[in-house]
Amino acid sequence: MLGIVLASSICGLLLGRYFRVYVCLPAILLLVPVAFVVGYADGLATGIVAFISCAVALQGCFLLGAMVRIFIENFEPQRAPSEDFI
Repeated sequence: MLGIVLASSICGLLLGRYFRVYVCLPAILLLVPVAFVVGYADGLATGIVAFISCAVALQGCFLLGAMVRIFIENFEPQRAPSEDFI
């Protein structure tokens, strides 16, 4: 279960850095079969906990990646006015 949580958090970081927010819904839907496999092997409660923890990790890391992207875009170095005429 820890492996899929780590994988979903890494995917959340990559999605937040390179994509917009509307890609999170299909990514959450892809967690359902993985949680089903974990739940089938270890029990229903473990599958539910796996899905919820993966979804929280994905959303949290997506938010972190999106905040980094916004921070980088808004705080680029400013050009001097004399450089505009060159």
